[in-house]
Amino acid sequence: MPTISTRLQRLTAGLALVALTACSGGAGLGDLTSGLGAGLSRKPPRTVEVARGEVTVSGPQGYCVDRAGSRLNAETPFVLLGACASIARDRRAGQPLQQGLLTVAVSPPDAGPSFAETLPQLEGFLSSPAGRAALARDGRDTSVEVLDTRREGDAMLVLLRDTSETGLPGTDATYWRGLFEVNGHLVTASVMSFAGKPMAPDLALATLRGVIAGTRQASRAG
Repeated sequence: MPTISTRLQRLTAGLALVALTACSGGAGLGDLTSGLGAGLSRKPPRTVEVARGEVTVSGPQGYCVDRAGSRLNAETPFVLLGACASIARDRRAGQPLQQGLLTVAVSPPDAGPSFAETLPQLEGFLSSPAGRAALARDGRDTSVEVLDTRREGDAMLVLLRDTSETGLPGTDATYWRGLFEVNGHLVTASVMSFAGKPMAPDLALATLRGVIAGTRQASRAG
């Protein structure tokens, strides 16, 4: 499945760059008020258009876009989302039940098979060395362990442990990632907990489902 492998590699490369961008500020992301929100307005947005307006990333309730940590105009756009109150540095902006860190990356469209067509083979692919390497932030299959996979409609949800050194500092190595397609673009969304403050498993999964549903709905509306 070379097409899926290539698309996943593009997305994970974008996520690795998010990690480097976040680290460049010198602040640990365990403290959102010091690591996020630099230079942002008091009312950060919950949605943002990328991929020439073909995809609108939408955060679940309590999550907003951190423009300073995102790369919205890149060939492979990626969006960093955190608690609205932390980004705005204003408690009145709202926050989720339990804080986490969300990342969304969007691949360029290509002429390969649709995501729905590849879903039957995707689960096995993700557990293979090539699939684990595509999921890993550092591109090494030995860095990733796939703990669970779930197919929900036209989306694949993956629970994985990624021990790559390029992971976002202050976050737990085990997290949920969702793979789905929007208007011909393969999208990956990740829901990460902060180290020492793991998000409840059901809440993490519900948050991921919220990103997927919200982004699909906002993209249709746009």
